[in-house]
Amino acid sequence: MTSPDAPSNVQGHTGPGGSTFADLRELTSGLDADQQRAVLSSAPLLAVIAGAGSGKTSVLTRRVAVRCLQGRADPMHTAVITFTRQAAGELRRRLRSLGLQDSIMAGTFHAISLSLLQQHWERIGRQPPTVVQDRRRLIGEVIGPRRTSLIDDLAVEIDWARARNLPARAYAQACGTSGRVSNASPGDVERVMVDIEALKVKRGVIDLDDLLSHVIDIARKDEEFASIMRWRLRHLYVDEAQDMNPLQRAVLDIWRGDRDDLTLVGDPSQAIYGFNGSDPAILRQLEDHFPGIEVVRLDTNYRCTPQIVRAGLSALAHLDISPPPLRSARPDGPSVSIYGFDDETAEAQGVVRLLESAHGPLDSWRQFAVLARTNAQLGPIRSALESASIPIRANVSRSNDPLQRFIREVGDLPSRTRLAAWSRDAQLTDPFEPEDLLHRDDKPSENSEDTRKTHDTLVRVARAVDEFLADGGSDGRSFLAWVRTQRPFDDVSTFFGVDLMTIHGAKGREWDMVVVVGCEDGLLPHTSAKSTAAKDEEVRLAYVAMTRSADRLVLTYSKTRRGRRRSRSPLLDGIETTESVAPPPPEFLEALRERRSQRPQHDPVLEELTTWRLHAARVSGVDPRLICPDDVLVDLARLRPDSIDALDAIPGLGMPLIARAGPSILAAISLGITQESGGD
Repeated sequence: MTSPDAPSNVQGHTGPGGSTFADLRELTSGLDADQQRAVLSSAPLLAVIAGAGSGKTSVLTRRVAVRCLQGRADPMHTAVITFTRQAAGELRRRLRSLGLQDSIMAGTFHAISLSLLQQHWERIGRQPPTVVQDRRRLIGEVIGPRRTSLIDDLAVEIDWARARNLPARAYAQACGTSGRVSNASPGDVERVMVDIEALKVKRGVIDLDDLLSHVIDIARKDEEFASIMRWRLRHLYVDEAQDMNPLQRAVLDIWRGDRDDLTLVGDPSQAIYGFNGSDPAILRQLEDHFPGIEVVRLDTNYRCTPQIVRAGLSALAHLDISPPPLRSARPDGPSVSIYGFDDETAEAQGVVRLLESAHGPLDSWRQFAVLARTNAQLGPIRSALESASIPIRANVSRSNDPLQRFIREVGDLPSRTRLAAWSRDAQLTDPFEPEDLLHRDDKPSENSEDTRKTHDTLVRVARAVDEFLADGGSDGRSFLAWVRTQRPFDDVSTFFGVDLMTIHGAKGREWDMVVVVGCEDGLLPHTSAKSTAAKDEEVRLAYVAMTRSADRLVLTYSKTRRGRRRSRSPLLDGIETTESVAPPPPEFLEALRERRSQRPQHDPVLEELTTWRLHAARVSGVDPRLICPDDVLVDLARLRPDSIDALDAIPGLGMPLIARAGPSILAAISLGITQESGGD
C-alpha cells in the first residue's frame, strides 16, 4: 500500500475489487491550496465547509480516491451518501472516472438503507415488504373520500413528523415546543399517523421513511444486524450535509457506531430544505456534534463574478450571524441589475427584453434561467417567452438537466486517460442504476422513460467526448471550451431553451445569466415564513438564487401583483447595483431579432473563427471575448475578408490583432469556406 506521505508522482494503483486509482498528481491536478488540504487531509473525521461554486463535489470524490489510493480506506467498505437519485448517479460516475469502478456504495440514505435491509431480510428468511412511494395515497385511504381536501395539509405535517423521527403521540407536543403552525389539527394528524401505520401492517407495505426508521429499530434490537452493517460501512462520506434531517442523522449515527471515519461536505449558507427537517446548525456547531473534528473551509468561488458573490453575501448579511468569507476567483463582471415594474405583466415583458438583449450571436438559450420563489410566478413569464418565440426547456419544473450535469462532470476530469475511461464506462452503464430499485414493481416504473432519456443523454455526451479526444483534446477544461464552440448538442430540442424553475429546483445548478423574478416582500422572503428559522431560510434561498449565476445577475420586482401593492424585498438592500436602468426598448429588440433571423444557423466560417479565437485565448490565458468580441467575430464570418488589407477594413478588429494573428484569421476563414463548399 502507498503511505500517506507518498510523493506526488506515485503511479496508478490497483486495489480491492480491481479498482485502478489515478495517481496523486492526477488527483490533485487543478486544485487550489484549500482544496488540496481537504483532499489530502489524513484526519479520518473531517468537515469541508464548501461555499457556493467552490468545487465541493470534485473535492469529495477526489478525497475518496486519495484515501483509497493511500490505503486509508477500502473501496469495498466505503459509502458516499447524498440526497437525490440524480446526485447519487453523478457521484457514482465521477468515482468511476477516478478508477473506483463499482466497488463503492454511493447512493441516497433511502437506497443504502434498502440494500442493507434486503440483505437482513434474506438472512432471516423474511419476504421483503413492498415499498410505497406516495404517502398521500395511504392518507386518502384512511381519511375517506369526503375529506380528500385535507390530504395535502396532512401530508405536510406527517412528512414533518417523520423527518424528525417522531411517533404519532409526540407530534402535538413537538409542534408546541417548536412553535409550528399547521393547517391540520394536531388531533387529526395524530389519528391519521396511527391509522396509516395500521394500514401498512395490514397490507405488508412500508414507505420510504420506514426504510430509515427500520434500520434504526432493527440495529437497536439485533446486534448481528448492527455489526454486519458497520462492518460493511466503515468509511462514510456525506455530500450536502447541511440537508440532513434528524431521521437521517440518526441513521448516520447508527452506521458510524463509535467510529470516527466520516467526512462531511456542505454549506450551511445553502440549507434551504427546512420543510424536510434539515438544520444548518449541524455544520455550524461541528465540535458539539463531532468532538475533535478537523474543519477545512473552501472560500473561493470559481463560478461567479465578484459582483455576484458580493450580492449573495449582501443577502446573507440579513442573518444574525456573519456571512462566510467567500471570495471570487474571477475577474470583474457586469454590475448586478435591479428592475422594478408596474405589475407582473410588465415584469414578464421586461424579462423577455432583458433576455433578448443579453442573448449574443454565439450564445445558446440554455445559458439563461429565470428563477422564482413559487411556481405560480412562472406562468406569466412562460407566456411572455412563448409569445416572443424564445424557446423554453421542456419539463423545466422537474428537469434536473442531465445534459449540463454530465458536461460539468466531464469538465472536472484532469487528463485524456480519465476522459477516455469516463466515456467507456458511460457507454457500458446500465441505465437503471441501483437507486431505481426504489422505483420498480411488477410493471414498468413511471420513472422508466425519464431514466432512459437520461441514459441516452449520458451516451450522447460520451460520444462527444470520443469526438473531442479524436480532435486531440487534452482534459476536461478543454472539453468545456470545445462544447461551447462546437455546440455538439444544439440539435437536442429537449435541452435547448431558457430554464424556468423555482429557487428550490435550481439548487446545485448554474447558468451564465440568471433573472430572479418576484423579489418582493411577501414572496422573497415569503409571507409564510413566520418563525425565526423560516425567515432565516428565506435569506438563504435568496443567496442560493443569486449564486446560480456565473456572469450576469438580474433581480426584478413588481410594484403591484394581482392588483395589490408590493414593496421591494428588503433582501436587496445593500447590493451594489445599476438599479433603475430601463430594459432595452422594443425597437432595439426588433432590430436585434431581424439581425438574428438573417444569420445562418450553422455557419462553418463562424465555427472555424470561433475555434481560432478559443485556441488563441487558451495560449494567452484570457477570456476569448478579450481576444476578439463576438460582434467582430460575426462580422468576420459575414464579410469573409481574404487579405490583410480587407481585415483592416473590419471595424473593431484593430491593427495590433491583425499584425499578430492576421494569417491565422485568414486561414480559419478559408477553412470554413472550404467546408461550406464540401471541399477537402
